[in-house]
Amino acid sequence: MEDQELVKTIHLFFKAILRLRQNMRQRINKKLKEHGYSDITLEMTQVMYYLRYRAYEGHASQQEIADRIGKNKSSLTSLINNLVKRNMVERRPDLTNRRNNVISLSPKGKEFMYKLYPTVYKTYDIAKLSLSLDDIQRMTETMNRIIES
Repeated sequence: MEDQELVKTIHLFFKAILRLRQNMRQRINKKLKEHGYSDITLEMTQVMYYLRYRAYEGHASQQEIADRIGKNKSSLTSLINNLVKRNMVERRPDLTNRRNNVISLSPKGKEFMYKLYPTVYKTYDIAKLSLSLDDIQRMTETMNRIIES
C-alpha cells in the first residue's frame, strides 16, 4: 500500500471510530433520557458498570476505577461526586488506608444496573446490522490490539 493510501485509510478508520463513539453516546443518552435518567451520563454508567461487573466484591478504590475505565483521578472524582449526589454510588473511607475511598453501588445504583443498564445499552439492532457475535468479538480484539500497540 502506498504511503498516501495508507495515511488516507488510517484517517478514515479513526474518523469512523470517532463517529461511532459519538453516535453511541447520542443513542445511549437518548435511552437514558427516555427512562428518566437524563442526569446520568455515559461516563457515569461506565463507573457503575465497573462496580457491578468487574470490581472484586462489588467495590473498588477510586484509583482502581480510574485505571480500569481510562479516566484520570480528578475526572473520576467529579464523576463519583455526581453519582453520590444522585444516590447511585456510596463512598466510604478505606479502613486499611484512610487516604483512600472505597466506592460501591448504592441500592438505587444496583436497581439501575439490574433493570435499565441492559436496555440502555441495546442501542443497535445487531441482527439488522448483519453482525454476528464473532464479528463483534473480532472488532473488539482488533481495537484492543491497536490500543496495546
